[in-house]
Amino acid sequence: MLMFERFNPSEWESPFSIVVAGMIIFVAYEGFELIANASMEIKEPQKNLPRAFYTSVIFVIFLYVAISIITVGTVPEAQLLQAKDYALAIAAKPALGQFGFTMVALAALLATFSAINATIYGNARLSYIIATEGELPKVLTRSKRDIPFMGVLFTLGLSLFLANSIDLNAIAIIGSASFLLIFFVVNVSAYKLRKEINARASITIISCILSFLALIILLVYTYEDDKKAVIIFFTFILCSYLFELIYGKIVRGHIFNRKY
Repeated sequence: MLMFERFNPSEWESPFSIVVAGMIIFVAYEGFELIANASMEIKEPQKNLPRAFYTSVIFVIFLYVAISIITVGTVPEAQLLQAKDYALAIAAKPALGQFGFTMVALAALLATFSAINATIYGNARLSYIIATEGELPKVLTRSKRDIPFMGVLFTLGLSLFLANSIDLNAIAIIGSASFLLIFFVVNVSAYKLRKEINARASITIISCILSFLALIILLVYTYEDDKKAVIIFFTFILCSYLFELIYGKIVRGHIFNRKY
């Protein structure tokens, strides 16, 4: 009974806090869009891509909910707050002992390595594709054995710089806000191209509204608690705009005019 008592609504935080918490951990779902980066290498993408997205998202939702129920229901809140980054290992220890603690810790490390690897190579592949279309510097098109090594090096270097210069909590917030912004823009694009891509207008509109509201809620709540993270987020947007202004309007325009 103790497990279910901890889920009593009287123990809950305010609904707004719960929603904001969901927005912060949204970054945990950011890996799914990497599936699209491999769309050119997938057989029958029109059929297999939707399957990959729906299957992976639904499976992970059930997995995360199950893990959360077990963790919160079996480990005291104070112990979870103290453990923080290795809370899952703490949750496994009562049932499996030190062996379970070690196994979960190793699994978490392997999962982290896998996520980092997928993110670096996925983004490198994406930058390679964009660079081949002239939207990014040509240096990012360099590859060896079908591996865009310049994109890998650039992504790795930028990731190391950010990881060592920004607080991890701020990185999580900035990451979630960035992906919410990207998904909002993608949903707007999907609505505008709904006829070409055979998308339902109602779904794209709902997606636009929800992603935009989620972004606003996250930024408002974060600004009250961590103004620095919000400032860094908008600084990234400004840098992106300036890059597009300088490279897109001047450098790329100069190259285009020289060719034609």
